[in-house]
Amino acid sequence: MTGCEIALATLMREQVDYPCINYCWMTNSSYMSQMAGRDYWSDREGIFFEFLNRCGINLVPQWYFPGESQRNIERGHLAHEHLPGGTEGIRSPKDILRAVDKLPSDAAIERNYDIEAAARTYAEKLHARIDRAKGATLFIDGFGQADFMGAYGRWGYENYLIAIMDYPEAMRQYYHYTALCGRLQNQAIVLAREKYSIAPFVYSGQDICMGSGPLVSPQILRDIYFPELKWAMEPLVENGIGIVWHCDGNINPILTDILELGVIGLQGFEEEHGVRYDEMVKLRDRTGRPISIWGCVSVTTTLPHGSAEDVKRAIERSFRLAGKGRGFVLSSTSSVMPEVPRANIDTLFQYGRQFGTEFLSQ
Repeated sequence: MTGCEIALATLMREQVDYPCINYCWMTNSSYMSQMAGRDYWSDREGIFFEFLNRCGINLVPQWYFPGESQRNIERGHLAHEHLPGGTEGIRSPKDILRAVDKLPSDAAIERNYDIEAAARTYAEKLHARIDRAKGATLFIDGFGQADFMGAYGRWGYENYLIAIMDYPEAMRQYYHYTALCGRLQNQAIVLAREKYSIAPFVYSGQDICMGSGPLVSPQILRDIYFPELKWAMEPLVENGIGIVWHCDGNINPILTDILELGVIGLQGFEEEHGVRYDEMVKLRDRTGRPISIWGCVSVTTTLPHGSAEDVKRAIERSFRLAGKGRGFVLSSTSSVMPEVPRANIDTLFQYGRQFGTEFLSQ
């Protein structure tokens, strides 16, 4: 089997004798340079593909690799940027009301969206990446959602969170606007699957939680956010496109809500914040099937601060708790950052392939 076939069969929950290994959002450019034998910054995209090949990675769920922010971290630079009004310079929650009032109507959004063109572009990018990887790696991509996390970047956390509390109907309008945009994108993804034979899986999520739980009350999310998010995702759920959701922070208070969206898989699990991997593997989706699990080597503890033996133990635990035939993908909990030692990254990929093959072929 090719790497692409292994990844697709795994996601389809077939019995496969070889492990599906995620690229783990690698942001350690020096590691990529060492793997390729030349400077990552001289050919970012080319060396990214070399990294995938040399490490035996067969799944990339997100088109993301080191950029200037990671380069600055590696150079020892510290970021001191402070944007209380976000990238748009919003001065108060009332400014958000004015921004919401200027949003286009549903009819205008639908009229200006070319689903055929969007479907073709979505599929062409995925096929081009798979072709460049020579079939050794399956690429999937994101999907349309109701936006929660983008708003605090544009408007600033304080303004945004106060607006949710003081102007819930206006924020519901904003979530509806972004949900409609997301729904149209998801209709395009369904069309891309039908016309251009892309893999029937997508991956993404929203950073809703911090270590102590959701940024706002779960009840507020249930009142004004989750209904719009669910509506945006309906075209995917109703047409058999498997959705894998990225879990950030302590998602326990809203875990049931996420499962009710129709997702078939979860990735992440910050155990230091109470999201226990051994409990996640017991979950089932809306249809009663075991949730597909992507995990669970920590990027805050094991990888940056543990030994190679700690990484091995985390890999073995990940496979054994997840078991076989449930769409398990060996993955880090989030991005592998520049401070992670090379030995631990080597172990993640090399021992992941070795132990995964032994475990799955037994």
